[in-house]
Parts: sequence; structure tokens; C-alpha cells
Amino acid sequence: MYLEKLRNTLLSVVPKVFYATNEYDNEDNAEPPFIVFQEISKRASVFAEDKPVFYMSTIQITLVTKKKDPALETKLKTTLLKNGYTPQNLSEFRNEDGSINKIYEVRLEEI
Repeated sequence: MYLEKLRNTLLSVVPKVFYATNEYDNEDNAEPPFIVFQEISKRASVFAEDKPVFYMSTIQITLVTKKKDPALETKLKTTLLKNGYTPQNLSEFRNEDGSINKIYEVRLEEI
């Protein structure tokens, strides 16, 4: 449920959002900009009667653009903040085709 809410938030930034992988193959590549997001960890942090009742999830969000796009990066960060997410910038790198991957992380609490 919380991943669907995040996906809807990301869709307000760009029209193509994928979970865990770019759903296109080599013959039909997605045209940037697009976002790929995935849950990279989910850990219990509070227990009651030896059962987990509170989880902390870490979500990785990768913005892929044809070239460096500070305006779109700002739009993504602003949209996430307005919707209650706190993005942390992890890294940025250039792909072989010249496109840019900008990687963020958000942490979510789940009861």
C-alpha cells in the first residue's frame, strides 16, 4: 500500500515510473526521463510480545534523464517533500549512452 502511494507521487513528476526494473527490453527502450524505484530493505524496529509491530523500509529512487536536468531533479525533490518523504541524494552517474542516473533514498515507517 505504501509503495502504491509512493508510485502515485512519482507519477506526478514523470509519466513513466517502474518498480524494481525498467520494463522495456533492448529493442524497446524507455525514453528518458523515467523513474525506477525499489524497496531495498525492510527491517523490524519495534517488537511487542516477540512480534514485529513497526518496520522501517528503505526505498531507492532512480531518476533517469537524457542529460543533467536540475529542474526535474528539483521537481522530484520538492514533490517528495510535499508528500511527506525526505529524499537523500546517494549518487549520480553517467551511463554509456550519455544519460544520467540520479539516485535518491527515502525511508518509510510502517506499522
